[in-house]
Amino acid sequence: MSLSEAGFTLISVSLISLVVSPTDAVVGQTLAAGAMSFVMAWQLWDDRDRDMLRSVIPASVVGMPIGVVIAKSVSDRALRFGVGACVLVAAAAIATGYKIRTKNQSVVDRVAGFVSGLLVTSTGTNGPPLVIALADRGVSPAAFRATLQVAFAAANLVSIPLFFASGQVSSAGIRIALIGLIPTVAGRIVGERVFASLDPSRFRRIVLVMLFAAGTVALTKAILG
Repeated sequence: MSLSEAGFTLISVSLISLVVSPTDAVVGQTLAAGAMSFVMAWQLWDDRDRDMLRSVIPASVVGMPIGVVIAKSVSDRALRFGVGACVLVAAAAIATGYKIRTKNQSVVDRVAGFVSGLLVTSTGTNGPPLVIALADRGVSPAAFRATLQVAFAAANLVSIPLFFASGQVSSAGIRIALIGLIPTVAGRIVGERVFASLDPSRFRRIVLVMLFAAGTVALTKAILG
């Protein structure tokens, strides 16, 4: 389910940003998914990759304020372009099974954490760098999923207060969070039961098709204005 968890954020932010400002989409989605990420992190805590998280989380915290500055400094059109581009790049990396292949894993983890932190507060698409770093480590599926969830929870723990402190939480963002809260919880419960019974390769293809479609739509929207 690790691919679905990373894909959920990518797809939801790119689609929500088509009807509201990218900032409201990022904030709303983060608020809606925040509580769920804490629950999942608690449930999967024992399977986490401790070494990776020790590098990823501090680096992510460093990148988050920079992401806030970027989000407040660029236009909505530029942010939409960034969201679409991030989704397509992530989909391509996942589809090809891209691996960095380096002996200095701690550097890869820190870079992934920094980029992830920057992205979570600017485009809301913080999963791809972590997915690539985890794939490069070759961790077990259980560790993959648990580490991703703990990293997401840690990111939400810092990014949500940053959103409030920087004045990015608007009434529209709160409405998106409230509207999206029930579907988020329901989707998680249904997904755990339904997708667990699907053939992994088939499920992977479905998620990738959705990612490419969502990224293409978001990028087209940004280009056409």
